[in-house]
Amino acid sequence: MSSTAKAGWSVMGTGTIAAEQMVAAIRSAGHEPLWVVSRNREYANSFSEDMKIPQTATEPRRALRDPSVGFVYVGATRERRRHYILSAAAARKHILCDGPIAQNSRVATALMQQCQKAEIILALNLPSRSSTIHQTMRRLLLEGIIGSLQSLLIIRAAPFQPSPARRSDETDALSDIFLDVSVEDIDLARFLTGRDPVEVTALPNGGSREQIAYAARLTGDVVFQAYESFTTAEIESAVILAGDHGALIAHGTLNGKGSGTLTRRLGNRNELIPVKDRDPHRVTIDGFLSSVVRPSTWIGGAYDNVVALETAEAVAAAARTRRTVAIRSR
Repeated sequence: MSSTAKAGWSVMGTGTIAAEQMVAAIRSAGHEPLWVVSRNREYANSFSEDMKIPQTATEPRRALRDPSVGFVYVGATRERRRHYILSAAAARKHILCDGPIAQNSRVATALMQQCQKAEIILALNLPSRSSTIHQTMRRLLLEGIIGSLQSLLIIRAAPFQPSPARRSDETDALSDIFLDVSVEDIDLARFLTGRDPVEVTALPNGGSREQIAYAARLTGDVVFQAYESFTTAEIESAVILAGDHGALIAHGTLNGKGSGTLTRRLGNRNELIPVKDRDPHRVTIDGFLSSVVRPSTWIGGAYDNVVALETAEAVAAAARTRRTVAIRSR
C-alpha cells in the first residue's frame, strides 16, 4: 500500500451517477483516483476523460498491480461486484463497495470470508448510514432521550424509477431495486437500534414484487415494521423510533432528494431538532478511511450486509409461505 500522503484509488464500474459523486468525495478527502476499470473500454475511456482520471483498464489486475493504489471503490453493477471484490482481496487492497455486495447471502458470505483471510477491509457505501439525521437518531436513542426503545417503523413509497445512470443500458430491473431497498432498510434498522433480527413475517400482495409490508422481531423484543412500495404516488419517507417516553421521527431521509428533517415528540409536543447537513459521500469516504485504522462505530461492513441479505431472504420466504421465518442464529 502506498505510504504517500495522497493514497491512490482504483474506481471499478462506471455506470452510475453515484460513481461520479464518489470520485469527487475521494478528492475532497485528499486522495486521488488513479485508475478507472470497466470491462467496456469505451466506457472506461469516457469516464476517465469526464472525471480527469489518468489511467484505464478493462480488467482489474492491471490497476491493482500499481503500488500507488491502496484503495478500491466498487461501483459496478451487482453481477460484477464479486469479480472486483475478489480481485481486490487477492491484491490486499481495502475495498469500499456499493451495497449489496452480492445477489444473495451465500455469495456475500464467501466474499466476506475471502476479505477476512486477506486481512483487508470490505466496507459498504450505504447512504442511510452516512445520513447525519440517522446518525443523530442513533446517538439520541443511546442517550436515552426517548426512554426504552419499543419499536421502529420505516415507510418509503414512490413510483418505480431506475437508479440514476450515465448510460441507458445500465438501468436496474425492478426486482433488483426492490432487493436493494429491503436490504438497505433492514441494515438501517440494525444500525439505528443496535439489535439483530430474530424472526420475520410478511404480508403477501398477490405475488407482486412491487410492494411489501413486513415485520421483524429484533433482539430485546423490539418490533421493526417496514412498508416498501413502487406502486403508490410518491410519499415522504418516514423513519420512526418509538420509546416508552417519546419518539424520534425522520421525514424525507430516504427519498434521495435532500437530507430531510428530524423531529422529537415528547408528551403532546413536537420539537424540530436542527441537524447540520453534510455531504453523505464525503462522510462515507472519511468513515471508510478511519475504519482502516481502527474499527468503525457506524460504517457498514461485509458482516452487516450478510445479515441484511439473510433477513431479506427470510422476508421473501415469509411472503411466499405465509409463515413466520426464523433468522439463522449466529
